[in-house]
Amino acid sequence: MEKKDELEQLTAHIKRLERLAEDIRGRDIYPVAFFSEAFDVTNRMQALLHRMEVSELALFERQMKEHEAQIRTLGLLWEPETLPSDKPAPEPPSDPAPLPQELPPPPATERPAAPGPLPSTPPPPARGTGKQEERLNETIEKNRLADLRKAFTLNDRFRFCRDLFGKDEDLMSRTLAELNVKDSCESSIAYLREQFNWDFEDGTVAEFVAVLEKRFS
Repeated sequence: MEKKDELEQLTAHIKRLERLAEDIRGRDIYPVAFFSEAFDVTNRMQALLHRMEVSELALFERQMKEHEAQIRTLGLLWEPETLPSDKPAPEPPSDPAPLPQELPPPPATERPAAPGPLPSTPPPPARGTGKQEERLNETIEKNRLADLRKAFTLNDRFRFCRDLFGKDEDLMSRTLAELNVKDSCESSIAYLREQFNWDFEDGTVAEFVAVLEKRFS
């Protein structure tokens, strides 16, 4: 599904929720069918948003890997300049012509100076290592945790909303928005203690807090 189709589908879900809300406006008692259909539309929206999020993260990861591949390619294309190899000395003729009996001494010539040390070639640029991949994974993880409203999987979001926020999606969204502006894990946990009467020894609460701790690690 293309991005344009996903946005159109998301817009259609939002409009459906608006129509459902308009239908019960002014009523003293809300029908059960409203909640059933509203929850169904909300679940469809969350599933769609999750797919869009996964797609964007995959795109970001692919771009990072392509960038890393370009860096590695530049390192592979660089080759140190090779020195010309010495040509082998010509072999003497098999049957040399006889030399005259007496030859004048050869004129004195200066011996050529010994060649100096060859210039050292610069080492090739370092290629990618496991540390680069580790930094790439850390970048992707930090990007995912930058906005806590996108930090949870769809299953975790449903579970936290049900067990910690009493199935109140708006309350959970407002809480995550408040936590997004906190500058430390301590202040985030202090905010939760002020707002909710949670048992922080409970496993579900501990999992939720673990996401906050990972965000500031």
